Amino acid sequence: MNIRILLVALLISSATIAQETEGTESPETETQQQANGPGKNIGNIVIGPYFPIAFGDNFVNDGMDLKFGARLSFKVDTYKGIYIGPYFSFFNGHVTDRELLGNYSRTTNFTLGLVAGYEKHIDKFDISIGIGVGASSYSNDRQGDGFQDTATALWLNPEVSYRFSNYLGFYIAPEFRHDFMNIDVPAELKDTFNGVNYLNISVGLRINLGTAYKYL
Repeated sequence: MNIRILLVALLISSATIAQETEGTESPETETQQQANGPGKNIGNIVIGPYFPIAFGDNFVNDGMDLKFGARLSFKVDTYKGIYIGPYFSFFNGHVTDRELLGNYSRTTNFTLGLVAGYEKHIDKFDISIGIGVGASSYSNDRQGDGFQDTATALWLNPEVSYRFSNYLGFYIAPEFRHDFMNIDVPAELKDTFNGVNYLNISVGLRINLGTAYKYL
């Protein structure tokens, strides 16, 4: 719950800063920017709800009911549309098959990593394709105590956003992700516990940083 409150607060404060930046530029500043060229693209922040969908023969798809979480990414433009930056996501899951998974009732997945990719601007649309790698943890809760499973997450992340102002937009981003699990299980269960496939969906707010978006 505290994480959700933090994300909401960050979303509101970032949007407010973007709006203030857009509204407080003086005519003199705008004239100077027009004279200097197309402005500077710093990057963007995307934040929104995150809907996980597991598929295939694995312990998450076979034994859990997944609930939505949130996703946050800060992409820094490095050179002519190429970006890199940090990534964070989380979601919850309720155990539906204790015979398969063991004696715990729910899990929370956290993923922290790095994304890199390329972005193209077409009219008011921003289209990008990126790849990411990170550390994924499953914090499992059972009565009285808990334990953690870990994984290395690898994902492919196309994204399309629409700018409804210079600094704000709406995005939708499917995410094809595989978690390489670090779980010791008997040989007959390796196919079920070695990895998890996801098709995740995220929609939400995109906050553009820098003056370049005024001239796209």
